[in-house]
Amino acid sequence: MIDRSALERIDGIGGGVLLGKMIDIFLTNAPERLQAARAGEEQGDLNAVERAVHSLKSSAGNLGAMQMMELAGRIEELAENEEAEAVPPLLDELEGMWEQVRELLEEEKKGLES
Repeated sequence: MIDRSALERIDGIGGGVLLGKMIDIFLTNAPERLQAARAGEEQGDLNAVERAVHSLKSSAGNLGAMQMMELAGRIEELAENEEAEAVPPLLDELEGMWEQVRELLEEEKKGLES
């Protein structure tokens, strides 16, 4: 679920401090992006969905959550192509995936603090 090489790359650049900060930022911002995507979907605002998942896609990729990045990219493309009916089930999947990624990154962060 998490590509360790992405985490190692960040650690190699700025050590555990940078990695910890990036994880913290993601753990704070991802729920906000998911909420914004869901609100956009519920309001029929596919531009809002597209913006929210674009941001999420980039952040997930930076931290090695490649499946999450790919799914966010798929949702972004669907929103851009105005395929509204395909978005809700994929947002459900993305929200479920987020829970798994969140747990893994929280564990990773605990390891940095030890």
